[in-house]
Amino acid sequence: MSGNPRISVVIAAYSPGDGFDRVMASLDSQTLPQDEFETIVVDDGSPDDTFDRLSALAASRPNMRVERIENSGWPSRPRNVGTDLARAPYVLYVDHDDKLYPDALRRLAEYADETGADVVSAKEQQTRSVWWGTMPFRNGNVANAVPGGDIHQLMPMIPHKLYRRAFLAEHGIRFPEGKRQLWEDIFFNVAAWRHAKVVSLLADTPVYLWVLTDKNNSSSYGPGGKEFWNRLDVLLEFIDRTLDGEDFARARQDEFLHQWRGRALKRFSKLCGTADDERPTRSLPRAQSVLERYVPEEQDPLLGVIAWPHTVLVRAGRVDQLGDLWRHEQKVQARFTGSDVRWDGGVLEGRVEARWVGADGRPLRLIERDGRIYRDLPADIAAPLPPRSLDVTDTLDSFVLRVGAHSRTEYVTWDAEVDGTTVWERLAPGVVTPVSRGTFRADPERLAGGRPLVESVWELSGIVHWSDTARSQGVKVKIPAMPALPARRAAVAYTNKAGTLGIDLNGASRNVVGDGGLHGGRAQGTIDAFVLPVPKVQTWGSVRLPVEIRFEPRRGDAHLVAGTLVTDPNHPRLEAGGAVPPGRYLLSFRAEGGVERLGRWSAHVTRRGAVVLHDTHLRPRRSTIPGLQAEARRIAGGVRRRVLRWLGR
Repeated sequence: MSGNPRISVVIAAYSPGDGFDRVMASLDSQTLPQDEFETIVVDDGSPDDTFDRLSALAASRPNMRVERIENSGWPSRPRNVGTDLARAPYVLYVDHDDKLYPDALRRLAEYADETGADVVSAKEQQTRSVWWGTMPFRNGNVANAVPGGDIHQLMPMIPHKLYRRAFLAEHGIRFPEGKRQLWEDIFFNVAAWRHAKVVSLLADTPVYLWVLTDKNNSSSYGPGGKEFWNRLDVLLEFIDRTLDGEDFARARQDEFLHQWRGRALKRFSKLCGTADDERPTRSLPRAQSVLERYVPEEQDPLLGVIAWPHTVLVRAGRVDQLGDLWRHEQKVQARFTGSDVRWDGGVLEGRVEARWVGADGRPLRLIERDGRIYRDLPADIAAPLPPRSLDVTDTLDSFVLRVGAHSRTEYVTWDAEVDGTTVWERLAPGVVTPVSRGTFRADPERLAGGRPLVESVWELSGIVHWSDTARSQGVKVKIPAMPALPARRAAVAYTNKAGTLGIDLNGASRNVVGDGGLHGGRAQGTIDAFVLPVPKVQTWGSVRLPVEIRFEPRRGDAHLVAGTLVTDPNHPRLEAGGAVPPGRYLLSFRAEGGVERLGRWSAHVTRRGAVVLHDTHLRPRRSTIPGLQAEARRIAGGVRRRVLRWLGR
C-alpha cells in the first residue's frame, strides 16, 4: 500500500471460518476511503486454509496485508506483531469474527485528531445484550476523561479501542503473550490508563459490533479451576504494580473492587448456586485469599447492595448460604410499563414506571425498621449477615432510570431523554418497595448522538441501575398504532408482538399509510388520479412524502403506482394515480426510505377506473352453515346458466 494511512486495523485471526467475511464486508463498506486505512491480518498458525483465504482477499485489496506466524495460542502475539507492522498514527484492534459500523474509521480518525487522544474508547454494541457497555457513553462525548481520575470511564475494557501508535511504543504497552493469557485486554488497558494524558470517549457514533458466538474464549474457563484464580492473582498484582503511588490511588482501589465484584465474586457466587460438586468448597480458599490481599473488610460497604452481603459470606466461608443467596437474587426482575405515549412536535413522549418484582410477580419487599430500610432475605440466608450489610437506606440516590431505543437489525442502543426519580413506596406497615418513575422523550431526528435514527424498527427498552446491580426489560405498553411524519419521514409508534413499545421507521412492521385511518369504500377520483384520506397521520407543518403503491394481482405482474402523502393539519391524504387494469388486487405501500410491506388492504379497480378499497381483515365473517348454503346456491346458479345456454344453442 502506498501513501500514508490514517488508521491501521489489526486483526488476529485463527480459523475464523465464515465470520471473517463479516469483518471484511464491514471494512469494504467504510465511509473512510480505502486508501486512508490499512488492514493488517496476522494468521496465528491456523491449521486449515485460513491463510490461503486471507491471501486471496488481500490480492484484490491494495490496503490489506497478511502475515502468518507460528501458532501462539492466544490473540496477544498476533496483535503485537500487527502493531509492529502498522504504519498509521492510530491502531484499532478488531477480532476476526466481529464487524465495524460503516462510519467507524472516519469518525474515529476525526475525533482522535480533534481531541489529541492517546486512547479513544468508542461506542461498542453486543449482539446479545441491549444495554451492555453503554453506561460510560450515556452522557455523550468526553474529550478527556483523565482529569476526572475515573478509570471506569475506560470501560468496558475490551481491546476494540483506538490507540495512538507512538504512545504504545513510547511506553512499551503490549498484550501479554503466551498460551491462554486470560484478560489480556485488561492488562493492556490498565497500562494505557497509567500512561495516557488524553483518553477520549466517543459516544455519538457506533463503532464496533461484538458478535457473540459459542466460540468465545471467555466461556472456556471459570472459578472452579486453578487457572482462573492463578491468572486473577497475576492480574491483581499487575494492577497493584502499574497503578502505584498516590496519583493512582483511586484508580487502584476502584480496579481492585471492580475485579473482585465483577470478575471473581459474580462468577464464584454463580458457581456456588449451580454446582453440585466440590468445586465451590475447593475454590473458597482462593477467593478468601484475594479478599485478604486486595479488599480490606472496611471497604466492603463500597461494593454495593448485592456484592457486600455476598462478600461477607465468602469471608465467613458460608458456601451454601452464598449459593442460596445467588439463587434467591436470580428471581428478582424489573417490569417497565409505559403510559400516556404520544407524538408531540415530532418527538415520541410518554411516562415510564419501573418496579422490582420477584418470581411470583409481586413487588420486591424491603423492611422498614427504626427509620432504616433493609433487604428482606430468607431467615437462613440472613442469619450470618450483619444488619448493616443489608441496610439500603442511603442508596436511593444510586438509582438511575434509563430508556433507550434499540435496533434489532443494527444492534445499536441510544439513550432517550429521561427525567426520573425513585421513591420507597409503602406496600404495608413496615414494608416498602423501590419504584422508579419518569418521563421520556425520543426524538427520531436527534436520538442517534444528535443525528437521525437510521431507517429500522426500534424497540424501546428500559434499565434501572441500583448501586452495583441493574435490571432491564422492554417498555410494555398497550397503544393503537400512531403514524406520524416527524421531519418529513414515515414513523409509526405501536405495540409489537411482545407487548413492547416500538417505533417503525422503515415500514418493516407497520405502515404509515395502512395505519393512517384508511376507510373501505370508493375512493375519490379514478385510478388515473385518486385520493385516499389518512386522518390518523400526525404531522407538523405541510409535508409531501413520496409513497409507492403496489397493486398485486392473484396472477400476473404487479403494477406500481406513484403517490404522495400530503399532510396538513386539516386534510392529510394520499394522492396517487397510474395505469392499472380492472381487477382485484392486494395493496402494499412503501414510503420513501422504507421497505415494501403488504398491508391488510385490497382494492377493486372497476372497468370504469373506480378504486374501491376493502379492509381484508375486518370484513364480517359468515357462519359456516349459511356460508355453505350460499356457496351451494352460487354453484347451482352457475350450472343452471350453463345448461340454459347449452339448450339455447
